[in-house]
Amino acid sequence: MSKIDQDKGIVYCNRVLIGNWYEASKLEEYKLNKFLEQMKKGDLMLARYRKMGENLNKPTVLTQASSSIGFGAKISLFAPHVPASDPPVDGNNGLLLGGRISSNEINYSQALEDGCALVGYPDLEPAERSAFVITSADYCNRDNERLKYNQEFLLTLSSSLDKTPLYIRYDPNPIPGLCGMFPLYLSKHAVSNTRWRVLPVQSPNITRFEQEGQPVQVNTDVVINHCATNVNLGFNVGCWAMGFYGKICAPLMRTCLDVYGKETSNNIWQIYTPISS
Repeated sequence: MSKIDQDKGIVYCNRVLIGNWYEASKLEEYKLNKFLEQMKKGDLMLARYRKMGENLNKPTVLTQASSSIGFGAKISLFAPHVPASDPPVDGNNGLLLGGRISSNEINYSQALEDGCALVGYPDLEPAERSAFVITSADYCNRDNERLKYNQEFLLTLSSSLDKTPLYIRYDPNPIPGLCGMFPLYLSKHAVSNTRWRVLPVQSPNITRFEQEGQPVQVNTDVVINHCATNVNLGFNVGCWAMGFYGKICAPLMRTCLDVYGKETSNNIWQIYTPISS
C-alpha cells in the first residue's frame, strides 16, 4: 500500500494533538462559557426577540366610551380607510399607529424608549405598542374633562406613564440621514412638536369653525393635525417595509386634499375605543 493510500484513512479532529491544539481547545471552551453566560443573562438574540414580543404585544384594555372622549383616556389611533396590506386587498382596510423597535435597537433595548419610531400595523388588536393616553398640553390636570375640537393635547405612550412619559413627536426639519422613512418617533420631551389637535372632517353642511369647541366623538372620522406645522397626520400607503411581525406602513406628515379640497382617506383617523354598553 502506498503512502498516499495510507493517509486517506487518517481523519483529523480537535482531539488530535497537532499544531495549535491547546489554543483551539481553550477557544472552544471560551465560546461555550460565553454562550452559557449570554443564555443566563438573556442576551441571546432569540431571548431578546421574545422579551420584545412580550413588551410590545402585551394585550391592554382601552377606555370604554359610547360618545365623547376625555383627557386621561387610553385610546388607539385607527386609520379605517387605508389598505391594511401590500398590495391592497378589497375589504382589508385599517391600520393602527404603534411603536416599533428596529433590528439595531433590539440589541440594547427590548421596550419602547426615547427615539423609537412609530409605524402602521395591520394587527388591530389593542396592545401596549399601540395604546396612548390623551394628556393635557397646558400643564394643568384635565383628567375626565372632555376633549374638544381644536384643543391642543399630547399623545403619551400608556406603558411609559409609570416611568418616563414618551410623547408622539414630529420634527419638521429633522437632521438629514436620521429620520429616514419614519417621520414620527417617541420623545421624552414635551415640547411644541409633541402637540396635536383634532379637527372634524370637512362637511358641506357645517364648517369647522362652527364645530370648534364641541366634544370629540369616539369611533368617528376625524383629522389629526400637528399644531406646530399645521400639517395632518396620515399614512403613506405606497411606502411599506418589513418588520419583525410582517409588513409595516410608514406614517406621512402631509395634508392630502382631493379636487374638492377635502382630506383624502390617508388623513382620516378615528379615536378608537370599545363601545360601552
